[in-house]
Amino acid sequence: MATILDVNLLQSFDFVFVILLVWTGAFAILHKTEALGKNTAINATVAAAVSLLFLLSRTAIDIVNFIIPWFAVAIVFLFLMILIFMMFGANSGDILGALKSKESIQWVLIAIGLIIIVAAFGNVLGQKFLGEDSPAVSNVNATSDVAGSDFEQNVQSTLFHPKIIGLLTLFGVLIFAVALLTV
Repeated sequence: MATILDVNLLQSFDFVFVILLVWTGAFAILHKTEALGKNTAINATVAAAVSLLFLLSRTAIDIVNFIIPWFAVAIVFLFLMILIFMMFGANSGDILGALKSKESIQWVLIAIGLIIIVAAFGNVLGQKFLGEDSPAVSNVNATSDVAGSDFEQNVQSTLFHPKIIGLLTLFGVLIFAVALLTV
């Protein structure tokens, strides 16, 4: 049933949004770093070439399409956290100073970005690595619950396997023990 809020037709043009985003990002990086000089025309041309290269790979378009909503959620969450800190009396200088000086905050932001990127590669490329002739699929026995033909089910079964959860719990205890012993 068609509604006013039906945006399924926009999914046919997803590559256009990716090209615009990649061009904008590449142009901003080239302009800010002045890697190719201060000439705007050269920066725009190189950014256009980079963005048009994305048309050659459907995989690259799918990866960017997966990354965009997750980074948007992360940015909105970060913005709301900044608003909460400002509500409790921090000013913009305090927040900017903490972001620049605290390495732990920088590493958390980098880790969130890397997790999103790894999840994108796993989501887009994961199932392609499990072909029908894959040894993990051909040697499946009835008792195994982590080697199947569905990549998402394999990842979920592996991450929530009791041995993995036990290992992560042990690592967490060890990390906190070392952190508290060195203080």
